[in-house]
Amino acid sequence: MRVPPSPDRQRTITTGLAPLAGRAFLPTALRFSPQLRQGLLVTGLLALLAGGGRIVAPLSIQRAIDAGLAPGTVTPAVTVGGVAVLVAGLSSLLLNRRLQEKVENALAGLRRDGLRRVHDMAASTADRVPSADLVSRLTSDVDQVTTFLQGGGIQFVTNSAQLLIAAVIMSVFSWQLAVPVLLLSALLIGTMTLMQRVIARRYAQARRELSRLQSVVAESVAGAPVIRSTGTAARAARKLDDAVDRARDSLLRTLVPLHGNTALGEVTIGVMTVTVLLGGVWFALAGDPARPRLSSGEVVAMVFLVTFFVRPLQFLVQSLGEAQNALTGWRRALELAATPREAAGDGPALPAGPLGVRMSQVSARYGSGPLVLRSVSVSIEPGEHVAVVGRTGSGKSTFAKLLTRRVLASTGTIHIGGVALDRITSLAGRVVIVPQDPFLFDATIAENIRLGSPTGSAAGEISRIMGDLGLDDWLSGLPDGLDTRVGLRGERLSVGERQLVALARTALAGPDLVIFDEATSGVDPATDVTVQKALAILTRGRTSIAIAHRMITAETADRVLVFDGGRIVQSGHHSVLATRPGPYSALVDAWRTP
Repeated sequence: MRVPPSPDRQRTITTGLAPLAGRAFLPTALRFSPQLRQGLLVTGLLALLAGGGRIVAPLSIQRAIDAGLAPGTVTPAVTVGGVAVLVAGLSSLLLNRRLQEKVENALAGLRRDGLRRVHDMAASTADRVPSADLVSRLTSDVDQVTTFLQGGGIQFVTNSAQLLIAAVIMSVFSWQLAVPVLLLSALLIGTMTLMQRVIARRYAQARRELSRLQSVVAESVAGAPVIRSTGTAARAARKLDDAVDRARDSLLRTLVPLHGNTALGEVTIGVMTVTVLLGGVWFALAGDPARPRLSSGEVVAMVFLVTFFVRPLQFLVQSLGEAQNALTGWRRALELAATPREAAGDGPALPAGPLGVRMSQVSARYGSGPLVLRSVSVSIEPGEHVAVVGRTGSGKSTFAKLLTRRVLASTGTIHIGGVALDRITSLAGRVVIVPQDPFLFDATIAENIRLGSPTGSAAGEISRIMGDLGLDDWLSGLPDGLDTRVGLRGERLSVGERQLVALARTALAGPDLVIFDEATSGVDPATDVTVQKALAILTRGRTSIAIAHRMITAETADRVLVFDGGRIVQSGHHSVLATRPGPYSALVDAWRTP
């Protein structure tokens, strides 16, 4: 039987950010990519020259044929047509380079904006979005736009101008022949618009499934040692197979409307060509044979014009899938860039020195799930060291996450340093959480510690921090000291050693409230003594809250808060609570039992 997750570990199941409404796409794109609207007049002029230059050729042919191919007419016609082709080619080259540069600059800016938003979005939002989804929005989704452009997407601008000019000239030559062509094209475009909505939804689902597949693959690769050691390769393979199948099926579902739309487009375009070719001949010869309604040159020109008209439509029909895939990727990147930043408060600055905490009747839940904290009220004095204990699912981690705004209170008020939490402009540098398994970058120990300071720190200051925390002996035992590389996610260090680097990084940040979320539960015995000494030094002169799974953390705290069922059921010093019947004494007995 599947065991449901404990309330303290529940998450709202979300695989993406807030969707971008259809009408909001263009304004949002222009807001985050202002390069696209700069110099639109020049871009439009180049598009008209590139598209119009192609259409001059059939007009020159019509002129020469109607003049009986007289030498005095053919030479100027050929000259004008040749010049027009050269102008069209040069304009197309300049247009391609111009649009390619603008779009690539816009996409580069979108990547930068998206990455900044990953760092400054509200923690409660970031926790709901898988990291693989964020990576996909910044990489493969944007790459889809570039791929489409390199595959001829920029030609759509020239083709659109060509289509418009051809439609106008066809109407001037013979509106009777132009009407059925324009009606058929309007029907085709209307149908394609409706189909595009279906294709867009299916491509969006496909991108989500591909992001999920990327997450499963990354997890399988990173967890390969665990999978091998536990013999769970078959289970991991089934999970990967399921993700692959779902991604494949979602991509296949896009093909049904896409291929149907392509077939409809080819049939419609064929009907247009036949209509002009046969209808033009019939219309020209109908009536008085001595005075045809259209000259031979005009009939030939109309056939050429239809060709120039349907070519952009063919391009649109054939490239609809790639275009929609690119638009979906662009939309997903814009959704990330448009995600609101963490709301900046308007309250007074936090006071200097250790920060106190006050909660009053605070309740909290994850998404629309059940309450995991219920009417919690507590005051923690500045400089006080508090241990938070309780069974799994009792609300301990949620209590800590409320203080870092990773979870937002449903009811009640929270004050830090006397300022309402929702009015604090930024917690950076003042409130720091140290997790059980801290993240280390694939760099040196010094570079990982230096991240604790927004402006960076000199090697001398880092060495001083290491000395203050009593880590010199540990550091001297490493092959390259501070210049020792830690590997991907710190894999070259033990769990305890990674924690030492995290503690040094925290000390460099100099916070006034430190929250330890089970920070010492996985420390190996060989490093435990060093970690405990560093912890004692780090918390000196600071307020600290430790989610405790070990007795030593509770024993050395000024006060212990005991959580049960989302409430604080006991509060006091370890020596007092351990002698009273209740949840805490039961935990102490469990800790002491071999």
